Amino acid sequence: MDLKTRARKLREQSDTKNAEASTRWDELVGAREVLGSVESDDLTAAPEFATAQAAKTAYDAAATEARTAEDAYKGVLELMGTEAPEGAPQGRVRQPDAAGDRTSIGEAFTASDVFRTVAARIPDTPGSKLQIGTTESVPVADRDQARAILRGPQAAIFSTPAEVVAPDQKPGIRPLPLLPPLTVLDLITMATTDSTSVKWIRENVFTNNAAEVAESKAGSEITKPESALTLEPVTFDVTTIAHWMPASKQSLRDVAGVKSLIDAKLEWGLRRRLATQVINGDGIGANLLGICNTPGIGHVDRSGSDAETLIEDIYDGVVTIGDAYGEAPNVCFVGRADYKVLRFARDNSGFEAGTGGYIFGAPRSVNAIEVEGCLVLPNFDLPSGMSIMGIWREFAVWIHEGMTIGMSDSHADYYVKNLVAILAEFSAAAGAMETVAFCEISAAEY
Repeated sequence: MDLKTRARKLREQSDTKNAEASTRWDELVGAREVLGSVESDDLTAAPEFATAQAAKTAYDAAATEARTAEDAYKGVLELMGTEAPEGAPQGRVRQPDAAGDRTSIGEAFTASDVFRTVAARIPDTPGSKLQIGTTESVPVADRDQARAILRGPQAAIFSTPAEVVAPDQKPGIRPLPLLPPLTVLDLITMATTDSTSVKWIRENVFTNNAAEVAESKAGSEITKPESALTLEPVTFDVTTIAHWMPASKQSLRDVAGVKSLIDAKLEWGLRRRLATQVINGDGIGANLLGICNTPGIGHVDRSGSDAETLIEDIYDGVVTIGDAYGEAPNVCFVGRADYKVLRFARDNSGFEAGTGGYIFGAPRSVNAIEVEGCLVLPNFDLPSGMSIMGIWREFAVWIHEGMTIGMSDSHADYYVKNLVAILAEFSAAAGAMETVAFCEISAAEY
């Protein structure tokens, strides 16, 4: 019998003993109440006294057995923690052993005491009436680790560890196709904050009046020109990004399946939402303020819908940022439809105009699209007909709290349906540190 099975049986024994002790306690309370109502000068001689004594003896014995069973169960849990595959105790993710090697948040959660305690109590047969309630949130990534998770590539999440219960079907979750890449998170600045808001002093308007100054002469003093700089204080509030997914209680015994669910969907969903907010958050309510809705960024009028005009517009955007910021933008994001226009654009060297070679290389292979040194990438979150470019390090996300995961069957009627909600969340603030480092291309100025 392996430790997992042993722990589950000990948990069942502990529950049984605790239930018996609870029953004996109720009997003792009842016996005390009956004894208290006896009208006799010598209570010890009353039969109710003997009944109360017997009830106390029975309760003491049951309570001792319950404590012994609970200690045995905890002892096996400790052994499981020692012998489990490499993972972290509750709330801690082990440090990577090498570049690219890290414990996923799913692995960190399934290695925690919270998950193991719940999973060990789930019986082999379906239809468990065990009530989980709401577990404490398990920290699965601190702020620095959350930064690495949000910026790093999607982890390899479909491997099956040698865990407790061998699934009856292929483990892991097959991802949906056509999920967009989160390239924007690879470009922005990721920082941390201990406050509930981040205050920043942003340069608003700079008037450069530098000029040559002649030597002053007697009676003709020369006043040196003064430049002007207007500063704008801005505040980025911390908000929480969270979501949850339902799972059956029985599935909690499939450690590999729970790990895959957390890594493939919950972690990915957090990253996907953050990327969406960086591009298109409207700043209303709890939403972050994304680049497209940030006042003061540069603007280029959209001059057409064909490849030639879009290339010219992107060039104008590069010049706009270069003139205002003094540095050319590194990436321009365009909508999927515009990216297709660029990808299939042809030159005029053919027999008819637009039938020559592909301007940015044949679409049968992956070729970078660059305009004036600015890389052009597709993005699903942009409004139709809008492109956005910038020096993306000037947009920052400040991680306030790392990622946590918790479980509950107290949601709606989940208890009677033997379902459990698994919740993942983190909190962060975000915003553009310098607006002149970004420029939009759209039909009308926002």
